[in-house]
Amino acid sequence: MNKKIQKILVYASWSLAVVSLLTILGFANNTLDEKPCTAIEININNIDEHDFIKNDDVFSMLKEKNKKLKGEAMANIDVASLERMFNTNSHIANSEVYKTINGVIKINITTKRPIARIINYKGESFYLDEEGFLMRWSNNYTANLPVFTGNIYESYDVCYSINYSKLDINDSVLIKNNLFGIYSLAKYLDSNEFWKAQIEQIYVGEEIELVPLAGSHIIVLGNFQDIDEKMNKLLVFYKYGLNKVGWNIYETINLKYKNQIVCTKSKTAPGYNTQLSITK
Repeated sequence: MNKKIQKILVYASWSLAVVSLLTILGFANNTLDEKPCTAIEININNIDEHDFIKNDDVFSMLKEKNKKLKGEAMANIDVASLERMFNTNSHIANSEVYKTINGVIKINITTKRPIARIINYKGESFYLDEEGFLMRWSNNYTANLPVFTGNIYESYDVCYSINYSKLDINDSVLIKNNLFGIYSLAKYLDSNEFWKAQIEQIYVGEEIELVPLAGSHIIVLGNFQDIDEKMNKLLVFYKYGLNKVGWNIYETINLKYKNQIVCTKSKTAPGYNTQLSITK
């Protein structure tokens, strides 16, 4: 047998294999389309164990949108539209929906990871996630996160579509929107295990004030600019100052001045009406 005939036979064999495979796949697809949905399997990956979404929530979303799956012909179930529906939920980062050959619809959901809880001036609560998007408040679950309160006039309904991680916090226009600064500070706190554990509440007013877990002092940040520089300055003061004189001696620790920390003593401390100014 010459090489030309061998080549033709090899090509013919491959062509036959491909045709056979396509026939089998086509038959399998036709068989799947004819089947009814026999079950729904849900897998939820709650990031950092934030339990925002449960199986019941998934079924509620399906019911709300009149998405009847069980008993429905597999051919009539549009998995792409189901994914789009789930992805509109502010607690869901990503969803994957697919059909199995035995008639099961599998739904895999990954939730978002919040880094701050926000309570605006009207008392409305919502979250800010690590990617810079807002998340709705959940009546089923409250995340243990730094809480931002005070003169926050932004609301979820107005600001939910904005990505607060993408724009420059030093822009003079954006500074007026507190959520840009809140995201910047929340992201910084989240990235540092010490500050993540130490700062439990942040008040947004004419100046930004941090309420720490340890110590009886208030930390005056000033504005949202130069956060890294200010917090590093405070960390040095904690290490070489408060560790020596005590954590409850000061009422306020002011970081807003360049290369300087201004401390006001507590009224219960000796010489309470004096201030200490520390220059770097």
